[in-house]
Amino acid sequence: MSISDFEWKQENEWLENVLKEARKQLSEKRDFNKKLKKEAIDTQRELWQEMGSVSIANELDQIVDFLAFIDVLKMQKRSHEFTKKLQEKYKKMILSPYFGRIDFIENGDENAEKYYIGIANLINDRYDILVYDWRAPVSSMFYDYEIGEASYKCPEGIIRGKVTLKRQYKINNGKIEYMFDSNLKIDDEILQEILSKSVDNKMKTIITTIQREQNKVIRNEEYKNLIVQGPAGSGKTSIALHRIAYLLYKHRENIGPQNIIIFSPNQIFNDYISDVLPLLGEDNMLQTTFKEYMHNTLGGELKKEDYCDMMEYILASKDKPAYQKRIRNIKYKSSMEFTDVLKKYVSYVGKVDRNFNDITFRDKLIISYMDLHELYYKDYFQLPLKRRLQKLRERVLFLLEPYEKERIKEVMDELDDSESYINKAEIVKKSRVIVKGEMKDIYSEIDRITKFDLVDIYKKLIENLELFCESSDAEKEIDEIKSYTLENLKAQQLYYEDQPPLLYLMGALGDLPKTSEIKYVIIDEAQDYTPLQYEIFYQLFNHASITMLGDLNQSINPFMNVGDYQNISHIFPQDNTCLMNLTKSYRSTMEITKFSRMLLNKESTDESVERYGDKPIVLGFPREEAIKEKILEDIKIYKGKGYKSIGIITRTKKEANEVYRFLKDKVQVKVIISDDEGYLNGAVIIPAYLAKGLEFDVVLIYNAGNENYCCEEERLLFYTACTRALHVLCVYYSGKRTPLLQL
Repeated sequence: MSISDFEWKQENEWLENVLKEARKQLSEKRDFNKKLKKEAIDTQRELWQEMGSVSIANELDQIVDFLAFIDVLKMQKRSHEFTKKLQEKYKKMILSPYFGRIDFIENGDENAEKYYIGIANLINDRYDILVYDWRAPVSSMFYDYEIGEASYKCPEGIIRGKVTLKRQYKINNGKIEYMFDSNLKIDDEILQEILSKSVDNKMKTIITTIQREQNKVIRNEEYKNLIVQGPAGSGKTSIALHRIAYLLYKHRENIGPQNIIIFSPNQIFNDYISDVLPLLGEDNMLQTTFKEYMHNTLGGELKKEDYCDMMEYILASKDKPAYQKRIRNIKYKSSMEFTDVLKKYVSYVGKVDRNFNDITFRDKLIISYMDLHELYYKDYFQLPLKRRLQKLRERVLFLLEPYEKERIKEVMDELDDSESYINKAEIVKKSRVIVKGEMKDIYSEIDRITKFDLVDIYKKLIENLELFCESSDAEKEIDEIKSYTLENLKAQQLYYEDQPPLLYLMGALGDLPKTSEIKYVIIDEAQDYTPLQYEIFYQLFNHASITMLGDLNQSINPFMNVGDYQNISHIFPQDNTCLMNLTKSYRSTMEITKFSRMLLNKESTDESVERYGDKPIVLGFPREEAIKEKILEDIKIYKGKGYKSIGIITRTKKEANEVYRFLKDKVQVKVIISDDEGYLNGAVIIPAYLAKGLEFDVVLIYNAGNENYCCEEERLLFYTACTRALHVLCVYYSGKRTPLLQL
């Protein structure tokens, strides 16, 4: 239904009214900020004039006055930062104050209320809400309902009524470019326009096109823990970030960005998503990767392998003699069976005999072995091992302290009588050295009975692995894993698959840092974590709400993944955990989506947006050099067509470097080969296992020959690479085509 000239006139008048208010509030905030700056300068001048240089010699009153000035400066700084954020909000609103409108008649009312929806609230001096924040309770109806019966949940309860109009706008630079009434879903004009555009930079917001199933995840607070499964391109990461923005809006009094953490697959992805929350008017939450957290927590005692290096080994080392041995090691240590072994071992370690002895000093009993036994196995038994040992050490040292002081005094008297020392300080120092020497054996014994060496604890588990295994059928495999792991530990090498077990033991034995300030946890690419890693997440954050988002079809590591969400159902309380399925993909054209899903070799019921484009190109070449020549030609062609992001996706880092060496002097191109690098735009060469979560206008798959993607284990990696494409997908190979691609 077309919009009349009269309605256009009304809409333009309303827009001008909104822009006038936004400009007014921006001007007020600018004036206020100038005032704050002047006050801060005056405060600093007053501080200098009245206080001069601060010295303890000037008595305590001066210090108190100085701290009072500092408090005022801090308050002024906070006010300045807050006002600056408001200025940014109004600047954005002046460009595009809202994108939607719903007219809603609440049951019992006669007239419909108009609700304009934008990136933030705009309220005038009379407390009229001119624009509603997209996260406000009433705004949910814009995403959830068509014309007709509707409701929304607010603090007063559920408000029911009817949506009589749903209108969408595109406003640029304060002008309405177009608007239309939408009687169905936010799925047509605006969504199609956004999806068809070229992507030239980092991830953007999706507030204008949030779909109903996405909105349910963003606003879901019925369950403490959410598992969100969705196909490639279903917007899982966008949903996660908009969920964070929603939580920050709704619970602003209780939580801030410092109370939310997101675990991303790598730093490239962290950088890629870093603009979304600031665009939504929020500060970024804490961002990390599991590898980064794990490496920081485990410390630097052993040489630790990176996840990327493990992936490179899995993909590029099949001809090495120890390859199958390593793969069996990875599989076993990622299995549910090994998780059970670790749990049994934790219980065993807490009960094992510590070999206590009486602790005596100069024939005086400090504490008997029976008392040590009683403290360790009874009084402190409920504590985790590390804390039990700390408590035991503290108790023994407390009991030893008076004897040590008494002995120091005796030695001081002896030295004083000997008249060998004139200086009192010298006598005290010498006495302590003598007593320390006398007590050397006692401290060695205390160290022995309270020793906590994580690597040694893990080593002892491996040495006795068969004692904790359920099955004795795999005796040969267990022996191989034992010898392989012990050999690596002896060489001070900690492979990636050994790091999560160490981290789990660290947590189970009470040695992980506290995380109580974290209230919400987001785990992206949830399919790529093992059940053991989820046990660690729960160890760390069982007090927090956890949202896990993933796609089982994008498990890039065939040997280290969740397998099925059922494998972690026992970890999270079932009555407070919900599995939510996203069913629609928005990223790729229909042709690319159909091609990619064919790679899965199974039926898919997931939907996709009806956006059409060219069929994916599959071309064979006699040699790899010809593929490189073709990619060089393609980069120039697709850049000429206006595509801004081109992903050249290789299988390995070695291939990425080879392609980069060929292209770097011939065309503008970048390469990413480490998970610690930042996101780069333009034409980028990247291994498939680093490309997950990213998207490109054009994807060129480098060498999908049967020598590269040759086995079933690499099917999902190949699928993940292909699903990075928005508009164009080209698959090139040399020799024979991969058997995974059945055309």
